[in-house]
Amino acid sequence: MSILKARDISSAKRVSQWEELMRKFSEAHKEQCKTVSLDIPRVQRSVKQFPTGSQYEGTWDVLGMSGYGVYKFPNDVIYEGEFDDGLFHGEGELKYPSGEILRGKWKKGALIDKTLIFADGLEYDDIDWSYCRMPDRRFTIEHNNGLQPAGQSYMTPEQPSREVPQGYYDTGDGFYDPKTKVIYSVHDLTAIIRSPSVREQRWIIDNCRSNPIPKLGPRKDLYEEWVEPMLHLPNNSRQDSMPFMAPSKSTPSFGQDYDSVYEFGSCYWRKTSEGAWNKRFINFEPTVD
Repeated sequence: MSILKARDISSAKRVSQWEELMRKFSEAHKEQCKTVSLDIPRVQRSVKQFPTGSQYEGTWDVLGMSGYGVYKFPNDVIYEGEFDDGLFHGEGELKYPSGEILRGKWKKGALIDKTLIFADGLEYDDIDWSYCRMPDRRFTIEHNNGLQPAGQSYMTPEQPSREVPQGYYDTGDGFYDPKTKVIYSVHDLTAIIRSPSVREQRWIIDNCRSNPIPKLGPRKDLYEEWVEPMLHLPNNSRQDSMPFMAPSKSTPSFGQDYDSVYEFGSCYWRKTSEGAWNKRFINFEPTVD
């Protein structure tokens, strides 16, 4: 055996002084070195106020907020649920001042599962959502109790409906004044809640309940215009844009000038100077020249 090989074997078998000491210590304290639970005890403390304006009331451990507690943000949003290491962790819910509730499951501060519940109790479904979308425009109370007969319809989701001050619009969270262009509290018309954007102001005026109530009537834009047929077709009629139609032998008389009028089935179609087929007229009694 060479000297170099013998030296390698000798160094491989050599044990350091520290390793030997640790081995002897472990054998001497075998019972004491058994694994123990690492669960950190949690204690209940008084309300903790933070420099940011938030506050917490619940259980703590040496690492921070842990267990179950209530955390209130400066904007009055409240989280109530489980914590771990100072983070939302487990089941809990966020409660907003307007009444909405976001119920969900958190993992180290990240929301991994959620359910949104509106202030009137309606539960949002992001997969099959039809509430307040055409053709379903019912309130939650109508979903729950059904539609009411004429004259007794629900005007608002809250019952009884609150009275709207003269000249204001009911936005749900307050009353909108078109003169000052701000929304006031329903309990105090001198307390401003917020200032809506220009786009929202237009939407409020077009859709929200107001005082006085605007007159209701037929929607002319939803009507088809049915007229009697014309007797003569203009000489400059063309059918290049609608080849499936034949020039009408009896054309409606509207007292207006049209570029083209064609007959298709029992209907007349008009082509304006802008080039769009934008009207349909029913042929009651076509007259043949």
